[in-house]
Amino acid sequence: MPSTSQPSLLSRAAVGFWFLGLGALGLLRGAMRAFRHGAFAADSVTWLWLVGSALLVLAGAIAVARAARRHRDRDSD
Repeated sequence: MPSTSQPSLLSRAAVGFWFLGLGALGLLRGAMRAFRHGAFAADSVTWLWLVGSALLVLAGAIAVARAARRHRDRDSD
């Protein structure tokens, strides 16, 4: 018999939370690489880490916001 309950926000936004986590770890890794020798010194690989990680965080935030909006809209019906 199929369940009539709606999936939770956590299950709806799982990919978004995963992207947020990966992006946060990537930003941390990029910052560690940039500050390796004291002052901020970023080479091209470090910039790729930082920009790519920032894009992952942005994609994750958008996915979580969309899932939250859908979850809120379905709960209000």
